[in-house]
This record gives sequence, structure tokens and C-alpha cells, in this order.
Amino acid sequence: MKTRIVKWDSSLAVRIPKRAVEQAKLKEGEWLEIEAAGEGRMRLRRTDDVPTLDELVAQITPEHRYPEI
Repeated sequence: MKTRIVKWDSSLAVRIPKRAVEQAKLKEGEWLEIEAAGEGRMRLRRTDDVPTLDELVAQITPEHRYPEI
């Protein structure tokens, strides 16, 4: 199976083909851990280690902060 890397805001994203999702028995909303596995390689693993709100907020960079409206 193949998929394409696309720009999503300041990140990159990939769609996981339905067949791969079915084979891995993944479900929408589950968390995945991403591990760089060498040049041009990544590993995805399901994880139950869900980040806390503080951990998510800590990842916000100044370029992603917007003024109040």
C-alpha cells in the first residue's frame, strides 16, 4: 500500500489506507506512538499512554498562538 505525505498547517500528515487500518485493527480516536527508525523510516504503534493536557499545551509553539478575538 502507498500513501502520500501532505502539508497540514505547520506539520506533515499521511492518510492511513482503509485496508491497513482494518489489518491493524485500528479505530478512529486511538492514539499512536511514532518512532523514527532511520532515514526514510518510521514505525507506528498503538498506545494507551495518552498525553495529558499539560503535555499537549507544552507542545504549542509561539507561531501557533493567536490573539484573542
